[in-house]
Amino acid sequence: MQKKLRSLKVSITIVALVATVFVGLPIQPVSARVFNPHNIITDDEMFNKSSLSKAAIQTFLERENSVLARYSTVLNGQVLKTSEIIWQTGQKFGVNPKFLLATLEKEQGLIHSSQATEKALDWATGYSCYGGTCKEKHQGLVNQLEATAETQKIYQQRAAEFGFRVGVATKSFDGFEVVPENQATANLFIYTPYVGYSPELGITQPYGGNRLFWRVWQRYFSNQKYLDGQVITDGTNYWFIDANKKRKFASAAIFNTDYQSSAAIRVTAKDLAAYKDGEQIYFSHGTVVRAAGSNQLFLIDEKTKRPILDETALALLSDVRLAVTGSEVPTVPDSQLAAYTVGPFITTTSLYPQGKLFKDESDSVFLLKDGIKKPVDPVVLQTKFLNQLPETVTSATLASYPLGEPVKIPDGTFVTNSSKYYLITDGERMRIEDPAIIDRVYGAAKRTGSFAISAQLLELHPAGDVIDYIDDTLTDPATPTTQPPTSYSNYGAQLNTLDTASLVMATGQTQKLTATFTNTGSTTWQPGTVWLTMTDQNAQASTFTVPAKINFSELQVARNQTATFTFDITAPADKSGLLTQQFTLQYTNGNQVTPITSIAKFIIVKPGISAEIIQHDIPVAVRNDWRPIQITMKIQNTSQDIAWTAKKTALEIYDPNGGVSPFYDPNDWLKTEVAAIPINQPTIGPGEVGEFRFTLDPRGIPKGLTVLNVKLHLLDQEKEVFLSGGSSWLREIRVD
Repeated sequence: MQKKLRSLKVSITIVALVATVFVGLPIQPVSARVFNPHNIITDDEMFNKSSLSKAAIQTFLERENSVLARYSTVLNGQVLKTSEIIWQTGQKFGVNPKFLLATLEKEQGLIHSSQATEKALDWATGYSCYGGTCKEKHQGLVNQLEATAETQKIYQQRAAEFGFRVGVATKSFDGFEVVPENQATANLFIYTPYVGYSPELGITQPYGGNRLFWRVWQRYFSNQKYLDGQVITDGTNYWFIDANKKRKFASAAIFNTDYQSSAAIRVTAKDLAAYKDGEQIYFSHGTVVRAAGSNQLFLIDEKTKRPILDETALALLSDVRLAVTGSEVPTVPDSQLAAYTVGPFITTTSLYPQGKLFKDESDSVFLLKDGIKKPVDPVVLQTKFLNQLPETVTSATLASYPLGEPVKIPDGTFVTNSSKYYLITDGERMRIEDPAIIDRVYGAAKRTGSFAISAQLLELHPAGDVIDYIDDTLTDPATPTTQPPTSYSNYGAQLNTLDTASLVMATGQTQKLTATFTNTGSTTWQPGTVWLTMTDQNAQASTFTVPAKINFSELQVARNQTATFTFDITAPADKSGLLTQQFTLQYTNGNQVTPITSIAKFIIVKPGISAEIIQHDIPVAVRNDWRPIQITMKIQNTSQDIAWTAKKTALEIYDPNGGVSPFYDPNDWLKTEVAAIPINQPTIGPGEVGEFRFTLDPRGIPKGLTVLNVKLHLLDQEKEVFLSGGSSWLREIRVD
């Protein structure tokens, strides 16, 4: 982990750390929130020194079971808790304690870690470390916090002297052109000149960077506590939260058409100020309008405007809220339609373009829209289709329409399952760590009014980030208490390496992981008495399928010697993002199991579609004078919810370097790289098996070992399938 200060005009003797790669918070690269690298936090969020009390910081650290909740140090002859040090540092330098907490988590995972090494505490904010070495003058938690806070003020006061400046385009170290919209964002990039892993921005290097800081910030500290799909009110006006902006409803009547009044959350002026203004909302869902500039008719369909191609097509919209004759459709300024993206055209052949509810004899409800029927759960019917009664038809009538994906719960809805609460936003489910957060931030009525839903319906919504906002309403008690410093046992350890550079995986992929620890205690480790565990955060097991106890490979490990732990991990098939794993070194003395050290690290799991080769008849050896050989390969779709369209599912074969395979048969293959598509059924659903038949032509291939480089590609979704645990499957064939 490296970080260095960039200065254009002067030389300032401040060195900071560059991009943290992995620490201890389960943060995913895809999120219901919108990451804007040009505006990560506001100036107020960076420099508001009064945002937290000492009590709020201490309570937060205790709630997270952080090592910092129990760690204390001596400062000016006083024994101070970490919470007191953080608060005093913020007051001294005019920096937000929330920023310091977020930096501690971003750099060393100290919020999520229940234990930490001395090294992690000594270099808690990563300040002054570069090229694998750190300057001793900044060693120690107090020095780290003070240097980091003071640096932020220097960046602010001498803003013109640094490479990242407000309003100036500057390339980050991972190649993204950043134009900071405020000084706080410029500060973050001066301190850590990396955007961080953001595939939607084209950045795939495995760095945490400022994306990691932002995810920590959004989970715990953001002033933007209301998420996409929620509606808020100050008692007079109403706003819809969309892409980190607040979009005002042009009138209460428009709001009331699509929402019940109880849906709006009452907010303060401070809450409103946390959001920039977005485009106003002038139309309710299902409104038909005519654009003044183009004379084009549109149906407003949630966030899209769907062109209606002619008056005959307009007549199809028998259930919309306005009249369905062209002369009665209101003409509106083009500016009022600018915020809507263009949706599918509506023609005379469109079937229920506005959507209509039907139910069959079994009371199963479907939304029929654009000729596709989509199942509607009773909770979805209640939350998304207010006051709409389904029309009863026979199941035979509905059978004539193709089946689509079930309708999801609308954004902004609070739901509960198995005593856990979630907020649905941007189609994802965001788990709320503590129900008290709902009461404090959104109102107790949202918790008591949460909809109980099935696990099946919940899982239709991919898992998003966790909502775990700090309670910044707490005030300091009259008499603060102190806690004695941490004591240490004869068992001690320091993490040396943990293959963090390779911890980028795809769903379902398996790879080898190696961790090394130095024995810093006085006791020699014996096999079976000291071991490593890898678990999900605050859990007993790991979703990465690892052994319960991982033993070191050495015969024994004395003081100052290194223990090596090597093991396989398999990424989960149903989760993706920056997933936290807790690595804990433990020892046993009799029946007592005690942790030695524990550290949390991120593993980046890229969203992917997975498959497993379950059968094939590829020979291990061929002759180069044989005719083409007929091959049958059966591949199971092991994805959770992605079906393959057979005609668009390409089994591709290359040489080891990605070039044309020497076994290419122009008389059989569909393309030079596409050997086959599934032939046994039109779609291959999750759990189903596709059968691929193709030939291998060995004629003229030089003798020796030749490798088939096999890939699976969903052409219609432009996605590669992770095949048998990797991005490709390699098969050696000996050519005689």
